[in-house]
Amino acid sequence: MNLPHLAAYLLVACYLAFGFTRGQKALLRLQRVGGYTIGVCFLLPYLLAVNLHPSLDGLIRFAVALALPAWFLHKSGGYRKINGWHALAVLSLWFPLEPSLFLLPLTLQGRGEILQPVVHWLTLPNVSVPLAPGINLPVEKMTLVLWALYLFTVRHPLDGLGFTWRLNVQDFIQALRGLALFAASGVLLGLAIHFIRWRPQPSRWSAVLLQWLGMYLFVALPEEILFRGIIQNLLTRHPRTHAWASVLAALIFGASHLNNATPGFPVPNWAYMLIATLAGLAYGLVWQRQRKVTASALTHASVNILWRLLFR
Repeated sequence: MNLPHLAAYLLVACYLAFGFTRGQKALLRLQRVGGYTIGVCFLLPYLLAVNLHPSLDGLIRFAVALALPAWFLHKSGGYRKINGWHALAVLSLWFPLEPSLFLLPLTLQGRGEILQPVVHWLTLPNVSVPLAPGINLPVEKMTLVLWALYLFTVRHPLDGLGFTWRLNVQDFIQALRGLALFAASGVLLGLAIHFIRWRPQPSRWSAVLLQWLGMYLFVALPEEILFRGIIQNLLTRHPRTHAWASVLAALIFGASHLNNATPGFPVPNWAYMLIATLAGLAYGLVWQRQRKVTASALTHASVNILWRLLFR
C-alpha cells in the first residue's frame, strides 16, 4: 500500500469514526490532552497524499484553513448567544471549498482577479487520493469536513447536529416523506420551467446502490453537516431567526447553487437556486424532525441519484 492510498483509507476511517460514540470519546480524550494542537493530526492525510513531501505553500494554507474556524469558535463564547463569530466560523469552513460562489458578484462585474492573492491563502491546494478504481477523494474537502466535525462535535459540541450511524425506522420514514415532498414541488416545478426533462437512464441495481452510497457519504452528508447540522442548527438558536430557520437555511443552500451553470440557465443560475431551495426545505424538515444529519442526508442522496437516473 502506498502513502496516497493510506491517506484515502485514513480519511474514510476517521470520517466513519465520528459517527460512533466511541470514536467521539476517543477524540475527546485526545483534545483534553492536546487541545488545539490536535489540529496537527488533521494535516496527516495531506502529508501522506503528497508522499511526505509537502510544499511550504500547501502547509501554510492548510494551517490557515484549520486555524481560522477554530479561533472564531473560541471567540464566540459558546452557543448561548449566537453572534458574528459563529458566522465567521461557518464562512471560514465554507469559503475554501467554494470560493467561486463568494466571488460571484465580482466575477460578474469582470473584477474577479482583485482578491486572487487573498483567495490563494484562504483556499487549499487540490490534492486527490485513490480510494478504489475510478474513485478519488479530494483531500482538501475531506480534511475540512473532518475538522468541522471535530470542532462542532468534540471541541465545541453543538447539540442536535446528529452525525450518528444509529439510524432507526423512523429516520427512513421521514427521509421518504422528505423525498415525496420534494417530488411534489421541486420536480414538478423543474419540469414546468424546463430546468429538467424526463429521460430515464437504464442502470443495474448494483451500480445504482454503489452510486447512492458514494453520493450519500461524500456529497450529501458533507453538505448536510454544513447546511442543516451547523447553519440551520445555529439559526434555530437565535431569537430573531428561530421561527424562520428552516426557510433561511434552505435559501442559503439554494444560493450555494448560483455559480453552477446548466443547459439553458447561465450563471447566476436563479432556476437552480429555486429548485435547490425547495430541496433544502425538504432536507431541513427531515433534520428538524429527527435531529440527525445522517437522516436528512438519506433524502439528499436519494434526490441526487434519482435526479441523475431519471432526468436530464
